[in-house]
Amino acid sequence: MTSELSYKPISVKDLLRGLKNASWLMVNLAYSAVLYNDPQFANEVLVLEKAVDRMELLLMMQASLATRKAEEAERMVSIFRLASATSRISNAAADIAKVAFIRVKIPKGAFESFFGGGEMLARIKVDDTLAGKKIGEVFTEIDAIVDVLTVRRGLKIILEPSRSFILRKGDYLIVKGNCEAVTRLLKYSGTQPEEPRIPEERIAPYRDVIESLLQIRNTALTMIDIAYTAMLTKSEDIAEKVEELEEYVDAMLEEFSNKILESEHLPTSEKYGLLRIAFSSEEIADGALAIVQPLLLGLEPHPLISDVLGETLERISVVEMDEEDENKTLMELGYSRKGVSVLVVKRNDEWWIMPPYSTFKVKKGDILIVKYIPESQEFVEELEKEEDRREIIEDIQEEEWEEE
Repeated sequence: MTSELSYKPISVKDLLRGLKNASWLMVNLAYSAVLYNDPQFANEVLVLEKAVDRMELLLMMQASLATRKAEEAERMVSIFRLASATSRISNAAADIAKVAFIRVKIPKGAFESFFGGGEMLARIKVDDTLAGKKIGEVFTEIDAIVDVLTVRRGLKIILEPSRSFILRKGDYLIVKGNCEAVTRLLKYSGTQPEEPRIPEERIAPYRDVIESLLQIRNTALTMIDIAYTAMLTKSEDIAEKVEELEEYVDAMLEEFSNKILESEHLPTSEKYGLLRIAFSSEEIADGALAIVQPLLLGLEPHPLISDVLGETLERISVVEMDEEDENKTLMELGYSRKGVSVLVVKRNDEWWIMPPYSTFKVKKGDILIVKYIPESQEFVEELEKEEDRREIIEDIQEEEWEEE
């Protein structure tokens, strides 16, 4: 029998980067497919799922060839586990996307009404205001940065277009970002936020269950961010927080399942769709926990992981606070509308995980672990030069690993 997959000399770093990029896109597209009941987005997710499966197998081949000593094997565990956990997250995203195929008849607008969290998802049609402009030019004009997940041009879908991508009239954009940044783009483009064109009484039965579902989803996605932060910093304390959140998601899922099954208002098909999204979101949370399990067992993350986290479509790095930042809240720093999110703050030996934006005030010397997209790279570079970021990360890793 001829194998469909054979060894290719692709570096572990490139494969790991590809896996993380693909899984991140899949999660965003999967929830978009459900939000907009769009089977075409779901198809894109399934195409990416096949690519992830191939990359995972190729990575295992390549990593196996690079492992010759016991010490190398121990450090390579984190690579293997990250690959398998990423594949697990991708499979869960594919299961979520498939809900768009079964045409669950949740009223159009229900998800839009209750899509929560600090981020916002929106669909924008390109008209004369945006047509002919590069995406980067639009960011400059609105003084904000969002993540353009997809551009639909006719029957074609372009994933993660670059800043130099030129928009055409009739294009449809799916964008994600801080609420203020997305709102600026909506106003600039003349697009009104999508409102449900159905009576409130039709949406009312879904209010409680959608809010509960979003809490599960948002917590699962937060866990992925924190898991990558733990691997970047080699912090067991942060890894333990992922473990705590996984137990919290399990409890929420049980409560949500009971709520759905006991509901007298929801048809069976809608119960099925909502439960499928919830269980798959919980699987994403399990994938996040799987990422940090080697660290929880005392195995040091491979140094390649730090490099990859600074080069993917969603990047994680550090920024150190100085005198000008003293006593500003995270909101007052203004990072969010530039596409930069603060995940964790390190103050001396203490970690503040997901600190509140409106009340947490930074101090000189605080280290902010931030998440951002490539479009925000220039802004991050202005805050902290790359060589300084690398040095800060190495210092944190050394401190954290010496404590173990």
